[in-house]
Amino acid sequence: MTSTRSRRTFLVGVATGVGTALAGCSGDTGLTSRFRTFPVGESLDAVADAYLLDDLAETTAQYAVDYPTAHKRSVIETLFESGSVTTDGLQFTGRAEFGTTTRVFPRFARRDGTIYQIVPTDRSETTATRWVFYLDLTDEEPDSSATVVSEPPSSLSETDRTIVEQAMERTAASRSSPLDADDSEFPYRGVQFHEGLDPSESDLIPNPPFDYVERNDNRFAALAERGTVTVTEYSFEARAVGTSAEELVSYLDEEVVDARFDREQLSAEATDVLDTATATESGRLYTEEGRLSDGLRTVADRLGMGEHMPSRSAASFDQSLCRYGGEWYEARLTIR
Repeated sequence: MTSTRSRRTFLVGVATGVGTALAGCSGDTGLTSRFRTFPVGESLDAVADAYLLDDLAETTAQYAVDYPTAHKRSVIETLFESGSVTTDGLQFTGRAEFGTTTRVFPRFARRDGTIYQIVPTDRSETTATRWVFYLDLTDEEPDSSATVVSEPPSSLSETDRTIVEQAMERTAASRSSPLDADDSEFPYRGVQFHEGLDPSESDLIPNPPFDYVERNDNRFAALAERGTVTVTEYSFEARAVGTSAEELVSYLDEEVVDARFDREQLSAEATDVLDTATATESGRLYTEEGRLSDGLRTVADRLGMGEHMPSRSAASFDQSLCRYGGEWYEARLTIR
């Protein structure tokens, strides 16, 4: 389990103290509260299916060019064999804002008959020296010996062609003028070579085999640059929760579910909040201005938001799981 006291037990406590938990923010009249829901499934079994990832290797790295699948599977192997792993730019799951604290996004994976929750344990930054390939907007005329291309040369490897394609995409913009590399700091001006891209195996490093790329009547110099980059590292643990779908459902029920709202046991004000926030006609959004109403205060407290409400300031609450009207929802509250 992820805690010594389950969230179900916690809810028993807040149900008796609805009137006091949100006192800090409820008196602030200059804010707008938006409470919305997102349907997850009609049963907790369906919710479990939604949270159980088919393949962790489908996670995309936070780089212009993804890691090779073999590299990602090696990272995943380490995660399950040792119980933890630290990755470079590969985020299997994360944490959501929850007022003055955070909550883990519930993500699970199956390995050799066991179901694990993938839990983020740390996020840190370090530096590294890396190459970046980029295209620099220029108005200079190529000399007669220059090599000019309009698309990635077929002579390049598949990986190098992908790098060039991504660099070309980074020059595009919604406005009429293309993006200029001079407007972006290193390494954000181009495509970074990370630990899954070996610069020694690339024909683009240290000097590209072509000089310019022409696209949409614009000319770009092809360049490779080496420098210091900031690397974001994520650490994860794999925590066993069971060996069957039934055990996963039981775990969600005990550790993840915040509330089962029963219309018959709610005030008219709380029912109005939930009806509006779950109706497709309203875009599943309930909004109110100023002081939190009794109805929204009741719903928010039942969702465990009360003790994490900042005093008289904006707040964001994500990743609450609840049932209402025969459907399971993820609920979010923002106060701005």
